[in-house]
Amino acid sequence: MKQTVFKALVAAAALLVLSVAGSNLMTSRSALAAESPNPLSGNKDAIKAGQTIYRANCGLCHGMRANGRGRGLPNSADLRKYKRGYSKYVYTVKNGGKTMPPFGGMKALDDTEIDQVGAYLETLAIRGAKWADPAEGGGTEGAAADPAARDPAAEAATALPEYQAHLDHIMVSWGDTPGKVGLATILEQEAEIAGQHAGFAASDLEDMDNIILHTAHVRHAIDPTTEAAGPGKNYGVAKAAAEIVAHMDMARQTADATDSVKTHAEHVISSANNITAWSKKIVGLGDQIRGGTSPISAAFYAEEIVAYIQWILNGNDADGDGTVSWTKGEGGLAQIRAHVGYIE
Repeated sequence: MKQTVFKALVAAAALLVLSVAGSNLMTSRSALAAESPNPLSGNKDAIKAGQTIYRANCGLCHGMRANGRGRGLPNSADLRKYKRGYSKYVYTVKNGGKTMPPFGGMKALDDTEIDQVGAYLETLAIRGAKWADPAEGGGTEGAAADPAARDPAAEAATALPEYQAHLDHIMVSWGDTPGKVGLATILEQEAEIAGQHAGFAASDLEDMDNIILHTAHVRHAIDPTTEAAGPGKNYGVAKAAAEIVAHMDMARQTADATDSVKTHAEHVISSANNITAWSKKIVGLGDQIRGGTSPISAAFYAEEIVAYIQWILNGNDADGDGTVSWTKGEGGLAQIRAHVGYIE
C-alpha cells in the first residue's frame, strides 16, 4: 500500500514538473512574441501557415527543425537562436545574406508570408533568442506592428556591409545572368553542360565527327563568343569567372572591407583566374580538333578537355600533395565557394 502511494506521489510530482516546465516554456515563447514587432506574433493561423511556408522554402538549408542542420548550403543559421531583431529578419529574408538567396527579390515570399514564417520561428525560440528590435540601429520595440507602417530608415539601418552586395552577386543573384542567378551558379550550370558534352565527345574516340560536334557544344558553354550556337546558356564559364574576379576585387576595395574579406578575396580571385586559364585551354583544344588534327590527337584532346572541366568544377591537385588549395593551377569553383563562405 505504501509503495503504491509512493509511486502515485512520484507520478504526481513528475506531472507537476512537466506542467511547470511547459508553463515556463509557453511563458518564454509568449514573451518573445509580445516583444517582437511582428504583427502576426502568436496568431495560430499565421503560425500554421508559416510552418508550411518555412518547410517549402527554408527547411532545405536551415533544417526542418530550424536548427541549421539542413542538406542545402553549409553553415546555415540555427534560427531557434535568432537574436538580431525582427526588422533585421525581414530585411535578410527580402534581400538575402552571405549565401542565402533574396526571397523577397525573387518574389518567392510577400510581406504577409514573411511575417507568417517569423511567427512560426518565434514558437521555436530557445534560450538566448531575441526577436525584439534593438533600441538603437534597428528601430524601437513595436515599431513594425503595422506592416504598412514599417520605417524604411529602420530597415536601412540594419543593412548588410557594403562588401556583402558583391559577395551576394557571386553567390546569390546577379542581374546580368540568365534567371538572375549568382555568378557561381551560372558558372556551375555552364560547366556542367560543357562536362556533359565533353563526355559525349570522349564516348567514342574513333568517331571523329562525334568528337568535333560535341567539342563545339563544349566551347559554346565555355565561351559562347567562340561558337554561334550550342546547348549552353549563352553566358559562359569564362565570362562568369571574369565577373567573379571583378566583383571580388570590388568587395575587397569597399570602405568596410574586413581583413577576412581581403584575405579570402585573394583566394577567390586566384581560383577564378585558374578557371579563366583552363577555359582558354579548352577553347584552344577545340580549335586544334576542328583544325584537322589526326584522329589519335583528337581523341587525346577530347579526354584532356574532360579533365579541364573537372578542374573547373572541383579544382586540381597540381602539386600532388593530396589537397586542393586556392593557389595558381589548383583552385576551382569548389574553392571559390569555400573561401566566400570563410569570410566573416
